[in-house]
Amino acid sequence: MTVPRNFVLILLALFAACASMVTVARGEEDSALSFQLPENPVAGGRLFMEKGCVNCHAIQSLGGTGGPDLGKVQAAWTFLDIAGVMWNHDPKMDAEFVRRKISRPRLTGDEVSQLIAFVYFLNYFGKPGDAAKGELIFLRKSCARCHTVGTQGLKGGIRLDHFQLYRSPAFIAAALWNSHVGMTLMMEDMDIPRPVYEANDIVDILAFIRRDANPTKEERPVYIQPSSAKKGEALFRDKGCIKCHAVGGQGGDRGPALDSGQFHGVLSQMTGAMWNHGPDMWASMKDAGIQFPEFSAEQMSDLMTFLYFSSFIDQPGDPKKGLELFEEKGCAVCHDSSIGQVPEGTDAPSLKLHSASEVIAAMWNHASEMEEATRTINIAWPQLKPGEMGDLVAYINSRSQTKSEP
Repeated sequence: MTVPRNFVLILLALFAACASMVTVARGEEDSALSFQLPENPVAGGRLFMEKGCVNCHAIQSLGGTGGPDLGKVQAAWTFLDIAGVMWNHDPKMDAEFVRRKISRPRLTGDEVSQLIAFVYFLNYFGKPGDAAKGELIFLRKSCARCHTVGTQGLKGGIRLDHFQLYRSPAFIAAALWNSHVGMTLMMEDMDIPRPVYEANDIVDILAFIRRDANPTKEERPVYIQPSSAKKGEALFRDKGCIKCHAVGGQGGDRGPALDSGQFHGVLSQMTGAMWNHGPDMWASMKDAGIQFPEFSAEQMSDLMTFLYFSSFIDQPGDPKKGLELFEEKGCAVCHDSSIGQVPEGTDAPSLKLHSASEVIAAMWNHASEMEEATRTINIAWPQLKPGEMGDLVAYINSRSQTKSEP
C-alpha cells in the first residue's frame, strides 16, 4: 500500500497538534533495565510513517487496514506489555509482510522506545467527544442551572463559551480544579446534587461547547505550551500532591497511588476523577494542614502528562521468573548453549543486550527467523501475558551482564 500524499499531510497535522501539547522528559535512570521516555513521543509518529507501520495500521481510521486501528486501542499497558502484544501478534504481522511482498522494517533500541511511546501516547486524549451526549450531560447534571452555553442554560449565567477556543482539556481541568470548592459550596446552597463525571463526560461537554457556543470573531484558538512530564513531576512534589499520593513507590498513603492501573486513565478521565474525589481530597488536605493548590492550564497539562506516563514505566522484572519463562516458552531450545547446540551468536549471554529496548529490538528484527525455527522444531509460537516480557527481559539482561563481566 502506498500512502497517499493527502493522508501524510493529515497525519503530520495530527502529529503537529499533539506536539503542541505534549513533550515528555524523564530524569536519570538508576538501573540498566529502566526505560527512558523520549523527549517527544511525536518522534515515534514520524517513525510510524517512515517504517511503513501506517501501511497496515490506522490512527483513528487514517491508514491501512491490515492490522488493528492503534488510535482506537485503549489499554493501560506498560512499555514492555506493549512489546509483549507486538510479540504475540508477530506471526500475523509476518504473514502480512509476505502477502504484501515487503521487507520487515529493522529497528534500533532507540526506535523501539520511540515507536512504543508513540503508540501509548495515542490514547492520551481518549475518544473524541460527542456533542449530543455532552448536551444531555449539561442539562441532566444541572450545569444549566448556573451556566450558559450559546443559547442554552441560565440566562445571564456564567458563560462557558470561551472554552470553545481551547484545544486541550487541560484548560477545563484547571478551571474545574481551581473553582470546584466554590462551586460545591454554591451547589449546596442551591440544593443541587454534586455531579459525578464518568468515562468520557468531560470531552463530551467540551464537544457540546464547541458545537453550540456563540463564536467571537476577534478570538482565535488557544493552544497550550508543550507539556513536560519532568515539570509535572516537580509540580507533583511542590504542590503537595506527593504528601497524600504515591507514584513509583514514593509519596504518601492518605490517597491512592496514582500510578496503579485502577486509577490510570486518559486526560478527560483523570479530570473527572479529580472532580469526583474533590471533597475527600479537600478534607484530607485540611487535616494534614496542606494549603489548597491552584494550577494554571500549563501546570495542569504538565501534571497530567506526568501521571499519564507514570503508568507506562515497568516495574523491575524478576530474573528468576524470567529464567522459568525462558525454559517454559521454549526460548532455551535455541538460546541456551548449556542444554544443546545453538547457532553461533544466539546464546543468551552472547547477545550483549544492555537495555529493555535493545532486547525488544533484537526480538523484532529476528522474529521472522525465530518463527521459521519454531516451525522447524514443531513448537507453538510462545504467547506472553502482561508482566512476562519484563521478567524475560530481566533474565536476558542479567545473562548478558554476567557474560560481559571480567
